[in-house]
Amino acid sequence: MATENGRQKVVETAAEMFNSRGCRAVTMDSIAQVLHISKRTLYEMFENKEALLAECLKMAHDEVERRRRMAAERVKEPLLLVLYMMRVNASIDRRFDCMVHDAELYYPEIHDLYFKQHTEQFRKLVEHGLDYAESKGYLRAGVDKRMVAEIVVRMVQNYRRSDIEDTSQFLRQMSEVGFTFLRGLMSAQTIIDYEAREVQMGEALAKLEEEWDKQ
Repeated sequence: MATENGRQKVVETAAEMFNSRGCRAVTMDSIAQVLHISKRTLYEMFENKEALLAECLKMAHDEVERRRRMAAERVKEPLLLVLYMMRVNASIDRRFDCMVHDAELYYPEIHDLYFKQHTEQFRKLVEHGLDYAESKGYLRAGVDKRMVAEIVVRMVQNYRRSDIEDTSQFLRQMSEVGFTFLRGLMSAQTIIDYEAREVQMGEALAKLEEEWDKQ
């Protein structure tokens, strides 16, 4: 079992268990039972539950990073990249909501190792998008970019707990939230321009999602 594929299977299974049962309820015994392996085999791969949880959080963080890099290669419009990453962050956080939340409460050092960095990277991405908008004259006067970036981060984190079960519907609504929020920051002329491009931008976001799902 101690192969790369076997290790990945353990991480994926443990992440599902942490997310469905809660981090404190899951034990190395229960993980080994679900995987039909011995505890000895499991401990050969991971020193303890905390080490395995850290690997699960790293997996979630790395998935966000892969999507960000892919998008950054394709998307040259910084505000569109912000909208796309709002979707990505919301969907990944939603997928691992319970695991991430429990880790933050009960294993903060492990949580912060990956998700504090993840949150800060997203905040910087939003600030960069707003800097770009300001340089182009898109923003209304007096917009506090740092405060807006913080609001966007918190909004995405809260929105992951939406009761919408269908993933496609959830992502569409996340896009609508993003477009609506950005329109509130823009000058009148920019709003007109963005509304004219909104369908095109939405299609671009959907295409990126389709390309990612095929990988």
